[in-house]
Amino acid sequence: DVQIHPGDKFLATYKYWMENTRDWCISRQLWWGQQIPAWYDAEGNMVVAETLEQAQAIYQSLYFVSDAILTQDADVFDTWFSSWLWPMEVFKGISEPGNEELNYYYPTAVLVTGQDIIFFWVARMIMAGMEFERQAPFEHVYFTGMVRDKMGRKMSKSLGNSPDLLELIAKYGADAVRFGIMISSPAGNDLLFDESSLEQGRNFNNKIWNARKLVSLWADRQDTSSQPVDPSVAFAVNWFENRLAEARTSIDTLIRQFRLSEALKVTYSLIWDDFCSWYLEWVKPGFESPISAEVYQKTIGFFTDLMQLLHPFMPFITEEVYHLLEDRSDDLCMKQFASVETVNQDVLDKATLLKQVISSIRDTRNKNQLKPKEEIVLHVQTESPDVYESIQSVLAKQVNARSVQFTSGSVENTIALVCGKDTFYLESERAVDTASQKEEMLKEWNYLSGFIQSVDKKLGNERFVQNAKADVVALERKKKADAEAKLKVIEESLAHL
Repeated sequence: DVQIHPGDKFLATYKYWMENTRDWCISRQLWWGQQIPAWYDAEGNMVVAETLEQAQAIYQSLYFVSDAILTQDADVFDTWFSSWLWPMEVFKGISEPGNEELNYYYPTAVLVTGQDIIFFWVARMIMAGMEFERQAPFEHVYFTGMVRDKMGRKMSKSLGNSPDLLELIAKYGADAVRFGIMISSPAGNDLLFDESSLEQGRNFNNKIWNARKLVSLWADRQDTSSQPVDPSVAFAVNWFENRLAEARTSIDTLIRQFRLSEALKVTYSLIWDDFCSWYLEWVKPGFESPISAEVYQKTIGFFTDLMQLLHPFMPFITEEVYHLLEDRSDDLCMKQFASVETVNQDVLDKATLLKQVISSIRDTRNKNQLKPKEEIVLHVQTESPDVYESIQSVLAKQVNARSVQFTSGSVENTIALVCGKDTFYLESERAVDTASQKEEMLKEWNYLSGFIQSVDKKLGNERFVQNAKADVVALERKKKADAEAKLKVIEESLAHL
């Protein structure tokens, strides 16, 4: 009883189709491109039948001619009519009741398709499934977004704005093209095609390949002795084991929610940042030095797990790397995902602190023109020295510190920097430029002061405090408290300067 405006031809056509349905074919053995089961004589008289023999029998009963030459229509049904039985007919489901393949694969879990064919295909497949198999052919339908050009236009050959996919694959690689499209397509939303995302995919390919080459160099340098693993390396292994479990939990949740682009972004960051930039750097042996066999095998296992997580998004390079890491008889495409594990949050928090401190010290060294090879003595002023116990050796190794010492006050003739709530003093043989240090700290002080003012303004807004979720308000208050603590540390450091 839906009222449709006479001018809305699109809806009117759908209404007409639904109100004037009729059987187009008595055949149930439909295939993609099903040839129309209409048979014609020389004068154009037509009968409809499943086979030539049936057509001749029907023709004889209608026209009383037994030797007529009948020719089947050379055309096929339109795509949508033929394809609505696809979930069943790929296994000859309708024509072969009790088919084992059909019983195994039908129904499927997810149909992935475009939103522009919801009625043309999706609804018809559901109706056919309910009619012939008494069960819907899938549980979920994932509608992808439309790929558009930079002007927001739908890509089409007539507009000439659709890139040649084979040319893109030849230029960037199939995995890079898949990556570029998926990384920029939030669930269900249209995306504006940008070739730069394909370049990002190609760079990611190179990153993975080079990481594999680096790890392969360690294969012949394994130390099989029973010597204990270096504490800094042991921490790195423990951290990445927990980081991998944390990411696996997140990726599993995102995929179950069909947030595929976000799942790829988590995987991308896990491999590029956590594994390549941090883990491999932490466990990498010195020049021509051995690596613990235990650590090497752990690294191969981590790399393997990463390739499996990335495999649904970039199947070709991951399968190749999977077999290059070790001689294997199985394939990633058939390998089941490991179960989600619990994580040690304390280890993750310490690693986050460690990365922040290393980055800050390296940045400070660079600003003060301290070369990476120049050793320093690192003095740490903190209220929680125990936090640094398990990461002290990693910190010293990564910032090239001869030693790490704890102090309750400022250290003269050193380069000072603030990271979080702690102050770090870099002691070197170079003369200290206190004016430059003061300038950097004043910049940070001004930034934090402005930040605190903006948070105060937000928290002073009664409408925000009353309407925002409790965890959002709590987060803003935590931001303010952290900024105030850091501001206090900077003020104390400035006073000592």
